[in-house]
Formats: sequence, structure tokens, C-alpha cells
Amino acid sequence: WPHLSSCRGGDISVERTPVRQESDFLVLGAGLTGIAAASLLDDRTVVLERDECPGGLVKTPCWNGYWFDQVLHLLYFWDDDTERRITALLGDDLARCPPVAWVETQKGTVLFPFQMHLAGLDKETVARCITDLARLTFGATNEEPKNFEEVLQLTFGGGMCETFLLPYNRKMWKRPLDTLAAAGFTWNITRPDFDNVLRGALETDPGYESYNAKGWYPRPASDSPVRGMEFLAQKLAATVENIRLGHVIESIELSSRTVHVRTKDGPEVFTYGEACLATLPLPTMLRLCVETPKELRVACRQLTHNRVLSVALSVRGPRPKRCGHWRYYADESLCFTRLIYMHEFDPQLAPPDGWGVLAEITERAEDPLRTREEILKRTCDDVIRVGALSGECKIIDRNLMVIDPAYVVFTPENESIVNAARDFLVQHGVTPLGRYGRWEYSSMAQCMRDGFAWGKEMAERLGAGAGISTHEE
Repeated sequence: WPHLSSCRGGDISVERTPVRQESDFLVLGAGLTGIAAASLLDDRTVVLERDECPGGLVKTPCWNGYWFDQVLHLLYFWDDDTERRITALLGDDLARCPPVAWVETQKGTVLFPFQMHLAGLDKETVARCITDLARLTFGATNEEPKNFEEVLQLTFGGGMCETFLLPYNRKMWKRPLDTLAAAGFTWNITRPDFDNVLRGALETDPGYESYNAKGWYPRPASDSPVRGMEFLAQKLAATVENIRLGHVIESIELSSRTVHVRTKDGPEVFTYGEACLATLPLPTMLRLCVETPKELRVACRQLTHNRVLSVALSVRGPRPKRCGHWRYYADESLCFTRLIYMHEFDPQLAPPDGWGVLAEITERAEDPLRTREEILKRTCDDVIRVGALSGECKIIDRNLMVIDPAYVVFTPENESIVNAARDFLVQHGVTPLGRYGRWEYSSMAQCMRDGFAWGKEMAERLGAGAGISTHEE
């Protein structure tokens, strides 16, 4: 893996021998999945990360005292082991944060989840929603949905779909919903219990508890140099002994278990003896592997996804009340899918005389990116149009974060490609994990759970006698 650099003052080129390093385990990517796995494998593991700080998408930049997560982040646990590890790691700096979210439609404003709080809609719309759901619930239909639009129609009925679910998802996915797969978009879409929906249509506060009601969010001390959800990422990364930042992977030789890397100091080569964990986006991983068959490499280029434009608006003025942690907007003329109110997660994410709102906009990754000024102006205009700012408030700063990839898009054609790509890596001794490593939809807690599980399995493979600690004490 020669690297040629020309010397000043002449035409002589000097060949630099890449630094070669060996380890038992190699982790590609220092997002939550990668650092969770490496945290259980001590110094016999190397983590390679292209950015200059760990965390992947779990970063919280600050502009003049205003902190913004790159995208909406809320932590809720799916298993006791992950909850125990993370609550022990963050201690009192992790606060309970049961979210309040609202849904804005042209027929009224209701609490999230929409289907359980129909009382906020006009009476005609409520009647239509209940009638259509009753037909599905008590009618004799065994129709199998063929695409995502039919999943929504056959699960919730036409009334709820036309009021919120279809316009919102059209804005979210930016593709005809009948071209998307019937599975994969969330953990599970099930028909809501009719009695609970009816109760939510009759009572403004039916007491329904959503899946993310037991939310958590970091709230460190006021002098903490890191805030937001990045506080979690940094604390978890601190338990990893060997993270190599600024290491850009250029190629991977699966047969020799070798990874070629570019750094600011020159090329480096890493080899692993036991196993490799890959959290890089699946299409990227297949492109980097030199043994990837041409047909599979070409097929992976067809995998579709959306990017997210996160517009961070710093606002000076009194903080809004009853805004909730975030609001969904079904109006397809608005550029954003939701507005996220950062001060509701942690009051110290903004100065006392201000607050921050994060507008989330999804776009097809294959479409050209508009200019920064165009994106910011349109977002500010729409934020003002929905009445998110009172007359006493003023936007004093605007910043744009582009997250790409952000949302994996599921189509019938993609499923077989994803399965073939995963199988290819596993057959060559590489485990793909994480939202983008497996090319799936998963939460932060699920990513950490999968990382911990892999790390624990690898630790047990070598055994305690090999010097690996599972951090169970």
C-alpha cells in the first residue's frame, strides 16, 4: 500500500511504508453500536473512525450558547441489560424525560400518537376515523397489504390515513407510498385497539401511554463542556481504550483480514485475528471490500435512502409554553416534517433568555442539494407561518446540518439486495450491525443493545483467561 509524496525542491518521490497494526478485534465506525461493542473488549480491540470525534450521528453542536442535537434524540430502553449499563454509566446526569409530542393536521391538533387522541379533531373527522376503523376491526377481511400505503390503509382505515398518516408519510419519504415495501419502516405497525381509540375520541386525556413514554435524556451540570445526547456518546466512548479518530478507510481485504486506512500522517494498515464488526453504511462497506462480486457491488448502488436537513434556529425571547418536545406537521406545503424544541429536553441547552428550535426536513438523497441560503430562508418562513414564534421572539442565528444517510428507504427490490450484502459479509467473518450497517430502522438503545451483545459474545469467545473483561462487576 505505497504512498508517494514529493519532496520540495526537486522531483524526487519518497515511498512511505504504511504503519501496520494488529489486534484481536477490529470495529469499523465509532457510532453508538461500535463503541458499545468495543467497551466490553478492552485493549485487544481497535476502533476506526473517520471523524475527529466519536458518536456517529449522536452529536450536539453548540452555536453561541445554543445546543442542538443533529436530529431528534430520545433514549428509551428495550431491554434491562442496556438500561442497567447506561444508567450506571451516566448516573445522576441522565434524567427521566417522558416526551410530549403533538400532531398538527388541517382537521385539528392532537397529542401523539395520533390514533389514540382523536378528540382534538373536528367531529366529522372523528366520526369518519372511528367508522373506518370499525369496518376494519369487525369486518371480515384477510387482505394482505402489498405495499406501505396499503399497510397504513388496512391498519388504520381511510379516515386516519387521509387526515394525517398519508400526507405526513408522503412528506417524510418523498416517494409514492405504493412503491415502498410493506415491512421494515418501523419496529411494528399493528392495528390499534378499537376500545382505546374510541376512548381517545371521547376524552381529551384518555391516559394512553405510548411506546416511548419512559424516555431519558442527559442533563449534565451547567459547567459541562458537552451537552445534549452527545454527552451519552462521549461518556460511552471514554470507556473504550483504543479509538483511532481521523482514520478514513480506503479498502478492505476480507481474505487477509486487512483494512487500509488514510490518516493525516500517512497510510496505515490494520489487521484483525478474531473478528470484525462493521457499522459503516452497508453500500459503503460493500464498495470498500475488494472481494465484493461486481453484481453485488452494482446492486448496492441501487439501495435508496433519504437525507435529513436539520435547521437549527437560535431564538431570543420568552420560551413557548405547551409546545411539547416536538410537533409533527401533516401540511405538505410546509418544508419540515416536525419542529423539535430543544429546551424541553434540557433547559440548559439555551441561554435563559432564549430557546432553540430544530426543524427536520427530509429529502431524497439522489436529488440535488439546494443552496444553504435557500434552505434556511424557506425554513424560517415556514416556522413563522405555523405560528411557532410569538411577537416577542426573534431568530438571531441560523445553522444547517446535513445528515446523509439518515433514513433508509425500503422497497421490494431492496430487500433481496440487503440480505445478499449482509450474507456476503457474514460469510467472510464480518458482522454488520447498527442502523446503517444492517441498513434498517433502529433506535439508539437498539444499536447499543446489539453492540453490547456482540462485544459480550466476543469476550466470551476468548474467555476471561485471555484478559477480556465483560464489565459485569
